[in-house]
Amino acid sequence: MRAVIRFAHLSDWHATTLVGAGRAAFRGKRLSGYASWAWSRRHHHDPAILEAALRDVRAQAVDRVLVTGDLTHISLPAEFDVARGQLERLGTPEQVFLIPGNHDCYVPVAPEQGWDRWAGYLRGLEPRALEGALASATASGTGRASGRAVGAATASEQVAALHSALTAPPGVGRAPRHEDYPTLRLHGRAALIGLCSSIPTPIFRAGGLLGPVQLARLRSLLVGLGARGFFRILMIHHPVHPHGEPARRALWDGQALRDLLAEVGAELVLHGHKHRRRVHLLDGPGRAIPAIGVPSSSEVGSRPDRPAQYHVFTVREADDADGFALEAQVRGYDAAAGGFLALPDRLL
Repeated sequence: MRAVIRFAHLSDWHATTLVGAGRAAFRGKRLSGYASWAWSRRHHHDPAILEAALRDVRAQAVDRVLVTGDLTHISLPAEFDVARGQLERLGTPEQVFLIPGNHDCYVPVAPEQGWDRWAGYLRGLEPRALEGALASATASGTGRASGRAVGAATASEQVAALHSALTAPPGVGRAPRHEDYPTLRLHGRAALIGLCSSIPTPIFRAGGLLGPVQLARLRSLLVGLGARGFFRILMIHHPVHPHGEPARRALWDGQALRDLLAEVGAELVLHGHKHRRRVHLLDGPGRAIPAIGVPSSSEVGSRPDRPAQYHVFTVREADDADGFALEAQVRGYDAAAGGFLALPDRLL
């Protein structure tokens, strides 16, 4: 079986510093976030462990790195700058695909002081580049249709639907806003779909929301990409599974997303937010969809179920009806070794 893509999934590293944050850290919701960092969070996340993770990811020679948000803690401009340097050490904007987490949208922030500093990592395909990318992807694989789409559509109708689901970010060097999602990147027969569930929320709330426009665009993407035989990987910060998350931290339109996936399908859902490994199966139109949450990439192991980890996935083109096989590996931090090692734990 030929590998379609090999990629790493990291999330929630929070390994920034609020030292010297100044008076901006003591206003509104940021005050409680600063207190959380000063009293607790800074003891749980170690930038040295994150640096070990970045080195280990590079050593794995993966094709792509997917990051599902929460690189900052209270969305200060200095935090975005620190995280930008961490992203650069992880890989180039072409190699690393990022979506924001709720802490990266902790309070409303002017784009040029926040997400725009990560623009290259957040941006996906622009509509004008879609047809060329689809042609290149088709040439790289069998091009067989999977039969996963709802209804029948011609090739031109599929491209039109995909085109309508994408929006161009507002200008060169600018990051997509919440209203610009979903984002899409293609790597061979793999479709990497970024969702944004991150919105500013009141104090003591950390939930997320996609909204009906983003969900409608997502449906078009999933249908069109499924009809063209892509392995569809969905990236979202908040967990999609309905259980195990209090309402104040949940994906508030999670049921709408679950209903959509049950109708049109996907092959894999990746999330962060929990700082714990989570593996659930979501309903799909033909078979269950794995939804896998990854722990923080910088956790010192302050709790038994929260050691620093990241996951490596390999998608291979197979001969079965769906055309793909998925493999997964867990890599975790070992304090004695001072680095990350392959763990025997199973994800799938």
